[in-house]
Amino acid sequence: MILTHHDLKIELDDAWWAEAGMANFVPTGRAFRPDLEAAKGEAVFEARIDEVCSLKRNPGVGIFHDNEEATARQRVIRILKGFREGAAIPPVILVKDTSGSVFRYKIGHGSHRLLLPCGRFLSRSSH
Repeated sequence: MILTHHDLKIELDDAWWAEAGMANFVPTGRAFRPDLEAAKGEAVFEARIDEVCSLKRNPGVGIFHDNEEATARQRVIRILKGFREGAAIPPVILVKDTSGSVFRYKIGHGSHRLLLPCGRFLSRSSH
């Protein structure tokens, strides 16, 4: 599956999408339910995904990658299941873009949580 956000195209393993039970998922709202405790007192607000600049990574650095806590597969499936089950998910950290860009925000932290909904809330194409 290819997830698209502006000019960014990300390949997501179809097996991960299926394993998370997303095949027939239909969102019930405009956004996922934020985990306010994870926001640690910071303001939580809803932003349109089209207001957020595409994530830019260095060549060879994938969007979905392993970290010290879990593999990319485990992280993606956990987030997708959270969307499907209506679980509280840590908010994406957005930073005001003051560079003169046409976008209002850039991603500070939480690219998985921002980009994975593109598979259901925005555009999706299988390959």
